[in-house]
Amino acid sequence: MKKLNYSIMALLVSLLLSAQAFALDIGTLKDQGVVGEMSTGYVGIVVSNPSSQIRSFVQDINDKRRAIYAQEARKANITLAEVEAIAAKRNLDKTQPGHYININGAWRKK
Repeated sequence: MKKLNYSIMALLVSLLLSAQAFALDIGTLKDQGVVGEMSTGYVGIVVSNPSSQIRSFVQDINDKRRAIYAQEARKANITLAEVEAIAAKRNLDKTQPGHYININGAWRKK
């Protein structure tokens, strides 16, 4: 149990540090309602016709998240799905009011 708690804390720190690396851009896109947090632990595109630059940016964020999640899953000896669920809950809980979240396939403002 201690190992799991330590790994969860390490995951949260990793997410925070990686989020800070691109916080300005992702924050701006969230403020504009272009992207939001999904219940899968990943970022999703809210708008219907995003530019290729936005699609690429979101893919890059999600690739980085997936790599962090996989690393934390290996460290904690849990599944990727378990780490994604932990991260999703944290990300949704931390989403600012007015930003978009996707629950059960539907976008809504928090």
